Amino acid sequence: MGASEEARLKDAIDYMKEADKNTEKSWFKKPDWDIAAQYYEKAGQAFKAGKSYDQAVQAFIKASDAMIHATSYFMAGRALENGGNIALQNLGQPERAADMYKRASELFMQNMTPDRAAEMLEKSAKAMEPISVDQAIELYIGACNIYEGEDRARYATDTFKRTIALLVKHKRFEKATEILQRLGNVQKDTTNKMAYYKTLLSIIIVQLAAGDEVEAGKRFQAYCSVDGFVKSEESAIAHQMLDAFEHRDQGYYNHAAGLQHVGFLDNEIARLARSIVISDDLVSGGGYVEPNQPPQQQQFYQQGPNQPPPPSGQYQQQQQQQQPPFQPQQQQYDRKDVYQPRPSQQQFTPQHQQQSSGGYDISPPAPGPPAYSDERSESDWRALTEKPASSTNSPAPHQPHLQPSQMHPGQAPSPSRQEQQRQQPQPGAPPSRNYYEDDDDDGLL
Repeated sequence: MGASEEARLKDAIDYMKEADKNTEKSWFKKPDWDIAAQYYEKAGQAFKAGKSYDQAVQAFIKASDAMIHATSYFMAGRALENGGNIALQNLGQPERAADMYKRASELFMQNMTPDRAAEMLEKSAKAMEPISVDQAIELYIGACNIYEGEDRARYATDTFKRTIALLVKHKRFEKATEILQRLGNVQKDTTNKMAYYKTLLSIIIVQLAAGDEVEAGKRFQAYCSVDGFVKSEESAIAHQMLDAFEHRDQGYYNHAAGLQHVGFLDNEIARLARSIVISDDLVSGGGYVEPNQPPQQQQFYQQGPNQPPPPSGQYQQQQQQQQPPFQPQQQQYDRKDVYQPRPSQQQFTPQHQQQSSGGYDISPPAPGPPAYSDERSESDWRALTEKPASSTNSPAPHQPHLQPSQMHPGQAPSPSRQEQQRQQPQPGAPPSRNYYEDDDDDGLL
């Protein structure tokens, strides 16, 4: 111990004696707590300079008690804060320091200084983190409550973030979601919307880390109604993460978690987002999903009860073996000058059995000719209705009009020339119908 330290310790002892004299009560003298508090505080500083840290802590505690008697609560809180700093930094006694910080917070609240009271609770929580996580979380939440209770929550952003970081670090996801929601309620009334969007994305990440992807999806749908969130990068990242969970694609999720905007989140949230591993579960609505594939290449397998899923790649090989190679047919279905009968239904029936999964047909279309149509072309009508050239060029033989008495028994009367003219098709009319003029229908045509 040097000479200077011995001198400082001697001065500290003298200060303590003077302080004790001012605290004594006699018949003709009342205790002077203000003077006593000043001497106690000087003694504490002198003990600290002389490296007698335990005596320094005791001196600051006595100074705080003297200031409480003098109804100076703010100065009493400061004295306890100084004693707590020495106990934490020089003596290595975090529990003792945390208790002193907590008492100082109560004194600051009596002095109507909530900011300092919340700060003392936060320092107490930091001191208790290595010892008791539960007590540290309780102290952090108490500091947040003070800010919110005094309508000063906008100044508590850092306190909220420290609380969330501790909760996420120790996997207290349910409580972390609650504190994140409280932080979001504070940020939504401010002009910094980007910080609000980051908080919403953090909530979704915490829900995914907790394994509750259904709740994460519900919250994402609710957050889409927030003004501007849908157009933000945080919304796109949340959508990709939920899509990766839906398809059980770890690679797609790692791509979303590795984006730059995820690194802009708080350190614990970003670290949590990049450490999430998607479990290979049974996906509802189909069957087993082959993992480690992009969503567009996943194969859904239909299987019976108590039947394990086929190994990776075996399903595609079985399908390729079942499908016969395509063989083009030799018939010409596109010729219009020749009438073609309707092909049979068995000709277009695929030989392989349709494969389905979950009620969806995933078999490729069967090869074959183009679809058959009942509508006939103009060349078909012409081939069916036109008469041969020999019959059209030669004149019809003249048959005189016979009276019924001149006809043989059973012979049908031949039509007259006028009736034959009526039965001739008119120019431009379709050959399938015969339009003729009748004396009674002159007014209709």
